[in-house]
Amino acid sequence: MWRTDDLTAAIGDLAEAGMAFTTDIRSDGKKTYIVDSVALAEDELVLLHRKGALTQAGIRHYLVYRGGNAD
Repeated sequence: MWRTDDLTAAIGDLAEAGMAFTTDIRSDGKKTYIVDSVALAEDELVLLHRKGALTQAGIRHYLVYRGGNAD
């Protein structure tokens, strides 16, 4: 489980890297972050932050992994 501090740090990483993002609140009340045209849930954003992968390359790598586990 992640904490609010983790999410704040992840958002700080995005800002520091100069990566633009927006937020979208879904109908169930959960936030989705749109980073570089990719929709990431809060827990995915925190996971990428913890792995030091909040970069374009890190997000692309994650998408390949996420897509591979969708089956």
